[in-house]
Amino acid sequence: MNRKTRIIVRADGNSRIGLGHVTRSLALVHMLRKDFECVFAIQSPDQALQERILEISDGIIVLPPAEPDADRFVHELDAYVSEEEIVVLDGYTFGTAYQQNIKSRGAALVCIDDIHAYTFVADAVINQAGGVAPELYKTVPYTRLLLGPHYALLRPAFLRAAKVNRTIPEGELCVLVCMGGADPDNHTLQALETLQAIPAVKQIEVVVGSAYTHMYELKQHLKDQPQAKLHRDLSAESLCRLMSKCQAAITSASGISYEYAAVGGLLFVKQTADNQAGMYQFLTTTGIAKHYINLSKALQQGISEEEFTAQLTTQRQYFDGKSPERLLAFFRGLNLATNLKLRLAKPADLHLLFDWANDPEVRRHSFNSEPIPLENHIRWFQAKLDNPDTILYLAEADGTPAAHIRFDINSSTAKISYLIAADFRGNGLGHTVLLKGIQQLLEDRPDVQLVEGLVQQDHKASVRSFEKAGFAYGNADPAHPTAFRFVWQPKARV
Repeated sequence: MNRKTRIIVRADGNSRIGLGHVTRSLALVHMLRKDFECVFAIQSPDQALQERILEISDGIIVLPPAEPDADRFVHELDAYVSEEEIVVLDGYTFGTAYQQNIKSRGAALVCIDDIHAYTFVADAVINQAGGVAPELYKTVPYTRLLLGPHYALLRPAFLRAAKVNRTIPEGELCVLVCMGGADPDNHTLQALETLQAIPAVKQIEVVVGSAYTHMYELKQHLKDQPQAKLHRDLSAESLCRLMSKCQAAITSASGISYEYAAVGGLLFVKQTADNQAGMYQFLTTTGIAKHYINLSKALQQGISEEEFTAQLTTQRQYFDGKSPERLLAFFRGLNLATNLKLRLAKPADLHLLFDWANDPEVRRHSFNSEPIPLENHIRWFQAKLDNPDTILYLAEADGTPAAHIRFDINSSTAKISYLIAADFRGNGLGHTVLLKGIQQLLEDRPDVQLVEGLVQQDHKASVRSFEKAGFAYGNADPAHPTAFRFVWQPKARV
């Protein structure tokens, strides 16, 4: 059995910065851990957080404290990362330099982000916030953007809840209050005071996390408030059950708001940190949630079944519980691309390449769409193997041929021809084959100064592959004036 690829997930969490990054990173680990070995890397976690991480992850790397401006911070994962790993970064301190160091070690890289504050060189960026325009991100050409609630990093209990038929809970009006795992500014107490002034609210479920530091003040306030019940550091299952019994909730505009929206019900959100601005705007403009400022007026007369159902219907449009399938498919494709190995073609590959060349899809996008007779292919293949100015590589995934890429060299210019085997299409391998092919070509033929490729304009997948690999559009080739001509110069590459 092949060894599982290791994913190193790097995130931090504590009472000062909250636990949001850790929580959503662990949600991703839960989605991926059956197919991958998932190890969590974190600076100085307390014992409770270590135990929480180890419940889900295959291991934990405890990193020593290092400020983001320290020289060693960028290199904190150097001892753990190679070209065999996938690294996931979730935090605001993992800027361009940190990412470049990871990429320089050959690892695939995914960033979880919601502030688009710097240039990304990752293979992908996951931003579960809705309404984010791709143009807000500065990326390298190959970066894939996975944006919106369809990539929501929800824990399993909430993913299941998103698929359940839900009606308004029976009984008196019960409202949940959860302002995140840390809530350093104690918005919990403020929301609680607001709710206690609304006569229609008969029961309040207050949830705080292990990093909440205002427990004494909160308990003192709750001494004479029998309608309010306090819960601390609930498991995802317990929190989901609690949400299910509440007709409404007040949350911060963070991951907890997505969890309640997945369960479903009247939701009031409050922006409690600068980095929540995008999610707050998305939740309130789409109707997934209401503005916290309207809480008292909205709950004054209680909640009608029609109002509850209308809110739930909107929420179900965005949260379908299928983000694990989407994210797992992406990581499988990324893993496949990362593990591609190139080798030179050999005589035994003749019939494999013959079958590939005559694939109907390949012929359809070729400049000569006619089927290729075997005798012609034999002459062509032998000529290519014998020609010192032709280099033909096969790309293999775990030993299985997945693609080939050929370079025909004239003077210092190499012309590309490549194809992806039918069983491996749809995994985003095109730009990886191009990049790995060029890298190997320059090792074998350092005299090459220009690489070019011709693509039929209607072959959108190949066009996108050349774009993602960093090729520029060049002047048309006189022999094929309607085709796109892509050019790539090693010295010009960043």
